[in-house]
Amino acid sequence: MEDRRFGHDRAEWTEHVLRASDLPFAYGGETGSAFPVWQETLREELRSVLGFPVIREGGVPDLDPRCHGTEAAADHERQMWSVRTEREFRVPFYLLLPNEPEPPYPVVLTVHGHAESGKELSVGEVESDADRERIADERRDIARQAVECGYAAVAPDMRAFGELAAPETASGDRQCTSLQKHAQLVGRTLVGERVWDTLRLIEFVQRRAALDVDRLAITGHSGGGVVTLFAAALDDRLSPVAPCASVCPFEDSLVPIDHCVCNYVPGIRRLGEVWDFAGLIAPRPLLVAAGEHDPIFPIEGTRRAFDRLRDVYRGSGAHDACELYVGDGGHRYYEAGVWPFIRDHL
Repeated sequence: MEDRRFGHDRAEWTEHVLRASDLPFAYGGETGSAFPVWQETLREELRSVLGFPVIREGGVPDLDPRCHGTEAAADHERQMWSVRTEREFRVPFYLLLPNEPEPPYPVVLTVHGHAESGKELSVGEVESDADRERIADERRDIARQAVECGYAAVAPDMRAFGELAAPETASGDRQCTSLQKHAQLVGRTLVGERVWDTLRLIEFVQRRAALDVDRLAITGHSGGGVVTLFAAALDDRLSPVAPCASVCPFEDSLVPIDHCVCNYVPGIRRLGEVWDFAGLIAPRPLLVAAGEHDPIFPIEGTRRAFDRLRDVYRGSGAHDACELYVGDGGHRYYEAGVWPFIRDHL
């Protein structure tokens, strides 16, 4: 809607603001020895906007891992654990161990998306009809799929979900909204906190003799795909990497489409676009999985982002290490693309 009372069109002004930054940390064609220098420069900036410096101010305590119980399933063992990722803050997660083969097992970090049941959905232990539909129609029991493929699976709760849901607020805010407000007030972000928790779980994997930290993949759906992308961008121990239903330019998805506030990182578009951050994973194997009819991460944007990402991977000398899988569906997890890719590279 045009409004010229103040000498400008609001839509034009919004577009101007989006494009005003010259993106000083975006990929600029670096190759050879300049490529890893560019990567580390952008990584440091990404840590900053995610809020890592503020998180570190509270200290980085010992994980203090605690096992809270074990259950036997038909083809795997399910253990309940928690670790301390920040002072006075613990993250609960499931560790699924396959009955076959023998340890040490290759490991997949499985990051659930926007779902109140959190890690329960990831392991397929759900009670509501809505969650049963999410598994049947959207294939979101990612950790269970991983253990069925013969991998150990680590399935944490993301903050605002499962056991990490925020207390109810008088305003009626969604769980994510309340936690994001608190985080932003002190220079943190909810996405950054989720990424921080995910990266600290690598330390847990390192300490377990039954788990092979040298074969450690990560995959996630939707908001979990966002965490997957940023976590792998910041830690090269994660490989291969398979974010699903999440990789799309900010200007194609987060700007024009109404997403939950937990997807937003203030200031990130001043650093670069999604292909720049995905390029921090190079030269490690990366699969971008997406749906042809995803209404909130439009496939046209994903294809454009992948084209730009291939340019970044060429700069690393590994242009064939990134792949795009497009499934015939909407906003779901595309196991038909993810698990063959992980098997080939893990």
